[in-house]
Amino acid sequence: MDLELNNSDRPQSPLTEELTAELKAKKSSKFRKYIKNHKKGVIISTVLVVSLIAFGLGFYFLRYGKDKTTTPSLSSTNTASTAAIKTYNILDGLAVDPSVADRHPLAIIVENQVDARPQSGLDKASIVYEAFAEGGITRFLALFSSLDAEKVGPVRSIRTYFVDWAHGVSAYLAHVGGNIDALDKIRAEKSYDLDQFAYSTPYWREYAAGLATEHTMYTSTSKLWQQASKNSYPTTNNFTTYKFKDDPTDADVAALPVSQKISINYLSSAYNVDFQYNKDSNSYRRFIAGKPQIDTISKSQISPKNLVIMTISRRAIKTRINEAGYVMITVGSGKAQIFLDGKVIVGTWKKTSISDREIFYDEKGQEIIFNRGQFWISVIPAESSVTIQ
Repeated sequence: MDLELNNSDRPQSPLTEELTAELKAKKSSKFRKYIKNHKKGVIISTVLVVSLIAFGLGFYFLRYGKDKTTTPSLSSTNTASTAAIKTYNILDGLAVDPSVADRHPLAIIVENQVDARPQSGLDKASIVYEAFAEGGITRFLALFSSLDAEKVGPVRSIRTYFVDWAHGVSAYLAHVGGNIDALDKIRAEKSYDLDQFAYSTPYWREYAAGLATEHTMYTSTSKLWQQASKNSYPTTNNFTTYKFKDDPTDADVAALPVSQKISINYLSSAYNVDFQYNKDSNSYRRFIAGKPQIDTISKSQISPKNLVIMTISRRAIKTRINEAGYVMITVGSGKAQIFLDGKVIVGTWKKTSISDREIFYDEKGQEIIFNRGQFWISVIPAESSVTIQ
């Protein structure tokens, strides 16, 4: 069987070899002649090509040739910078997720009558105000922002001075009714109201044998924030924020006081309060009527990082429907004692208008720099007393 040969496999004759050699010689002669006639252009082209190659190699090594162990990549640099950034809540200064850093404050009225104890959710509040209601009984205004509480209460009725303090941070206002003066004030000032009488969905009752109905109303922060959203209440904030600092470092802890006890006389043994400074947590453990105040949900003792005792003027009144109550002078200035890091600062509070919040100053007139964490503001009349041990 015949095999087909490629041109390269076929034997060449001497004549073919001679013609091939002659052809190669002619091509070489033409190339040399071209180079000679275009010498300048060839040199310029060669220089340009070499320059481009050199530039490309230089850029490559400059961009990618560095030791990656000493120069982090762009992505790793961004990651490190992001990890170092912290966001802080505007109300209590706690380091929080960015989603709640500027969450609009929510105010809830929580009662403190003996049958209402122990309460739920106060340990999650950013700020708690404690003040007299009537009959020697104190009541709380709990402001929430950084933390959620699945159960808060028992929720009770509101008074005018609580409206003023809540108004200082434009808080959404949760309560179960109130005396007529407070309800008039809420309407007149167009507060972001969440009264249970108007919005029952966020509230529920937990009945118990022998417990009066007025001590059974509860709510949750998530339900109230949802209701505020349904009401299209604003979410932006424009109130003055406090100044904050971090807790003392390990090196500074040794210089902190071993203990400090602050006793507040609310004129009744059932409502008198003690705060015991705890050096390890740099906080003030709260006791009421001689017993630790424990939250029913977390089972933890109320332990604010900042304790403020604010003295105000008050006078007894009758409302327009003849309810007994108090007017408290919330706008102006007065005496304040601020407890931080186991020490006391004797200073003042100032509130320039109802729409402003209280600012606290030391004896030199410098604004107080607080610890990050919960505030407890005990509001007392001049006839109450404070003992520090």
